[in-house]
Amino acid sequence: MKFDEQERGALKRIGFSVEDDHEVAYVEALVVIGAHDNETLWLTITLPNDMRIVCALPRDETIVAIDENN
Repeated sequence: MKFDEQERGALKRIGFSVEDDHEVAYVEALVVIGAHDNETLWLTITLPNDMRIVCALPRDETIVAIDENN
């Protein structure tokens, strides 16, 4: 599935580059994972325009996902 024109525009405005085939977007960003409590991690992504994306991740599932990629 490809990004449509509106999605590509939105991604570019916040600092992403969209590949020529419009299927992949990438960005150089600062990523911080912080321990919130015994069950939750906070993932903070700071984009080139200083916008931040923050999401909560289940701690156990995140660690399993990281370990699976090693």
